[in-house]
Amino acid sequence: MRKLLLSIKKRPIILIYVALTTAVIAALTQFNGFTREFGSLSRLFKADYTATLSEIAGWLRDRASQPALMVISVIIGFVTLFAVAILCGLIHSGFSYVMYVNTYNGIHPQTRKPKKSGTLFKEGINKRFFSMSGYFFWLFLTLALLVFALAYAIMPLANSIEKVISGSASHIFPMIILTALVVFLTFFAVTFYTMYMSFMVPSIVAFKKGAVKVAFKIVNSYCWYLIPRTLVYLAYNLIVDFMLLALGFGSAPTGLAIAIFLSNWILRTVGNMVYTHYVFSTYIEMKDDMFDEG
Repeated sequence: MRKLLLSIKKRPIILIYVALTTAVIAALTQFNGFTREFGSLSRLFKADYTATLSEIAGWLRDRASQPALMVISVIIGFVTLFAVAILCGLIHSGFSYVMYVNTYNGIHPQTRKPKKSGTLFKEGINKRFFSMSGYFFWLFLTLALLVFALAYAIMPLANSIEKVISGSASHIFPMIILTALVVFLTFFAVTFYTMYMSFMVPSIVAFKKGAVKVAFKIVNSYCWYLIPRTLVYLAYNLIVDFMLLALGFGSAPTGLAIAIFLSNWILRTVGNMVYTHYVFSTYIEMKDDMFDEG
């Protein structure tokens, strides 16, 4: 924590950037139609997920039955995704470079002549804009696929739980097996996805070529060290999510909604700042160890 505070003191832009991006994400998460519909625990327990997923599947079938409409929808989706990825890559490439250099200098003092944050930010954009844009495009695409796959993986479990609640004792054992299987698969899918995508960011800054390969190698080599720490970050966010849902943040009145937003923003900013510093510092130390640097 001391190193993190020193890092922020040297480069306030680090905290400012994390705070601003977290505020944008928190606002988009809270103030939208989907959250107004499902943003409370009571609504989540009452929701018919099987019907919702069936509606999504039906929507996809309707698009698939009209090839021209399907092609147009896919093109619009990819263009939108690409445009957002470019915007994120433009901004994040500069921040990541500042974060990497600042963290590296903290681990290896006096190895580089300090530069102004603005200079480093521009350097990052010039050197890593295209790589970071590609990263965000891949991140958004794979995240959507992961959420979609997990949603459909949970569907049999939801059906089993519904039958047990309705009084069907014969489904208790299948429900226990399905629960264990879904929890196991979700645990490894979400944990490793988070680790791979997180460590890819400093790797893109560190290497012009082979960044993805190095990130995968580091995560695979040190996975048992990284898993508990990644789980702490995921658990922290899960607790915040639970608190938001318990407060019914999706349908809260204006005054309460603003208070919830500010609380969510502060909690997420702290969590994201700590985790970002952890990822960059851990990556640099492991890279040094793996390639015998420093």
